[in-house]
Amino acid sequence: MSVRAATATADGAATLGVAWPDVYFTPGYGAAAAVAERAEWRLTHWRDRVLVPLLVRPVDPAGRDGVSPYGYCGVHVAPGTTPAELAAFWARAVPAWREAGLVSLFLRLSPLDPRSTAVVRAAGVVSLDPRGDTVTVPVGGGPGDVWDAMAGRSRTAVRKAERAGLTADVRPAGAEDVAAGSDFRRLYERTMRRVGGSPGYLFTDAYYRALADGVGKGLLRASVTAPDGRAVAAALVLRHADRAHYHLSGSDPAAARDGANNLLVWSILRWAAESGCDLVHLGGGRVPDDSLLAFKRSFGGRRSTFHTASVVLDPGRYADLVAARARELGRPADELAATNFFPAYRYGGSR
Repeated sequence: MSVRAATATADGAATLGVAWPDVYFTPGYGAAAAVAERAEWRLTHWRDRVLVPLLVRPVDPAGRDGVSPYGYCGVHVAPGTTPAELAAFWARAVPAWREAGLVSLFLRLSPLDPRSTAVVRAAGVVSLDPRGDTVTVPVGGGPGDVWDAMAGRSRTAVRKAERAGLTADVRPAGAEDVAAGSDFRRLYERTMRRVGGSPGYLFTDAYYRALADGVGKGLLRASVTAPDGRAVAAALVLRHADRAHYHLSGSDPAAARDGANNLLVWSILRWAAESGCDLVHLGGGRVPDDSLLAFKRSFGGRRSTFHTASVVLDPGRYADLVAARARELGRPADELAATNFFPAYRYGGSR
């Protein structure tokens, strides 16, 4: 069987008839991620057997690089595809990426797709680096099973929130829910500033419009409301087939002390259980085993390790770019290369 790598734009990929394995792989989500990164979304694929979505970004006038869209979609390998077939695909894809001027790739593999990760590892096409754990909560048994599996402290916090008069709901998100000044945007942006989040997490109006257009009915808004009618916690949820992803969230610090965040997450889990989902992916922490990861674990989830892959496609250009960035920062190039930030020539900015 001939294994060929092909490339499609967002418009072209939408016509391929692919059964997208998760929302992060879809052209609609990719188009929104491309707006955030000032990039172009491209899908390198072998039919629907191997999928590698990339945001292609300019590095300098002569070069570009590729990165997985924010989330988890580095490489998907369909069931029945062998490591040898993946290796054959990769052998054709690498020259195509080089010919397109790509210097490097940074891939984020999905913790929800361990079979693909295992095939990538067996094929030996890239080296995989464990980056941390994320939390997935099974909800297929219904709300009662989810509630029973939660840690006692989490159930106590939900009850505290309800005694304080807080209420929660989950519904489809409209354009008004992601517009500038909306309850969600206000809470999320204030939270990012309070915790010192990277400026890259303060998304533009254009990003939110593209997300709403691209994800469509799969975009939901969860919120917690105080007795006086104020929204005090809110999140965006991405629904895809039998799963839901906790995407972005924010809350008022005072309401958080009353259990608003616990009530917010519980409302998402309950909605997912009642809506036919099998699992809710809550994501990970800011750093391994921090308080955010512990909070997510308290909802009865299981830990899954996600991996990344760092691929240098053009070693000469890569070394030149690292050296140029090191000069900008006034640091030795070998010190910059040793930071474990990839690509090293983007150190101090976004991946």
